[in-house]
Amino acid sequence: MKLRAERSEFAEAVSWATRTVGTRVTLPALSGVLLEAIDGTLICRATDLEVAAEITIPVQIDEPGKVLLPGRLLSQLVARFPDAPVQISGDADRVEITCGRATFHVRGMQAEDFPTLAAPDPDAPQGVVKADAFARLVAQVARAASNDEGRPVLTGVQLDASEGKLTAAATDSYRLAVRSLAWEEAVEGTSLVPARSLQEAAKAATEVGGSVTVVLEPGQVSFLFGGRRLTTKLIEGSFPNYRALLPDAHETVVIVERAALAEALQRVAIVAMGQANTPVTLTFGDGSVDLQATNQEMGDAAEALPAEIDGDGLSIAFNPAFLLAGLEATGTERIRIELRDGLKPAVLRPHTDDEQVDDLTYLLMPMRVS
Repeated sequence: MKLRAERSEFAEAVSWATRTVGTRVTLPALSGVLLEAIDGTLICRATDLEVAAEITIPVQIDEPGKVLLPGRLLSQLVARFPDAPVQISGDADRVEITCGRATFHVRGMQAEDFPTLAAPDPDAPQGVVKADAFARLVAQVARAASNDEGRPVLTGVQLDASEGKLTAAATDSYRLAVRSLAWEEAVEGTSLVPARSLQEAAKAATEVGGSVTVVLEPGQVSFLFGGRRLTTKLIEGSFPNYRALLPDAHETVVIVERAALAEALQRVAIVAMGQANTPVTLTFGDGSVDLQATNQEMGDAAEALPAEIDGDGLSIAFNPAFLLAGLEATGTERIRIELRDGLKPAVLRPHTDDEQVDDLTYLLMPMRVS
């Protein structure tokens, strides 16, 4: 292999690929980045067997070839390169990398051991969505996914593409987040994507901008950003019928300032520190919402906020961290809380006088207070 690349493009390619390189791997090749020079382009690939990253950049090739280099080492070297073209030459055993006056010799790894990446089928269904809208959808929904690897189905986000919309849903059985947005170019299909992988794709969407092409296939889903690609395996199993969990009616509606409620919740919840599963109780009535938390070891705290209340007053208790996550997800200045009684799930939605509001539903199970 012998090639010449622009420093900025090469650094960007290495940064993109190494996002999937793990520090603890069972297969040494998984800690590497595969560089393949062919047809005037350099293809950089990396994978952790769950997520695969690939990027293609233009380069000047004197000799085509393929080498596998340690990902972390390559990333650290590139981050400190001077502002000059990068020249790479060598074979699988020893690679010379020159940038300006700096020269590095890196021992290669066995490229034959690098796992084959499953590129998306050109004929597979593809949809296009705006990158910023996609990133926002993932940020709002993925937070509700479970971290319990013992229940792998709940660690994923269900993507349902139908009727011109992309709907994402996640639940850890204590809360449920559902959000839809319109496609720019519609596709149909359903995929259960690991939340971690989807969050990586959302991060990439924020970095690259523009539009994201989503390729839905049996067993995997790919996210394309121009010359970049992230492909992730899907989770096997059936996601819960979340639509059946959504309440079809409510008795009380509360409109409250989101930031004020979040700040009050954080203050009141301080007394819950050090005692697991200490809830915060919200009492709605007489034009206010009263927050209260009690910890037998540390004491108690209370705060009241003004609120618009339509319906009967009631009290309901929540896990403060889960409630705060819901408040953060809505993003609007005011939120709408829909309630039936103190023992049934509450629903949080963004609230604004503007019709352009996110189609977000955040359902939260109450906690029983003895």
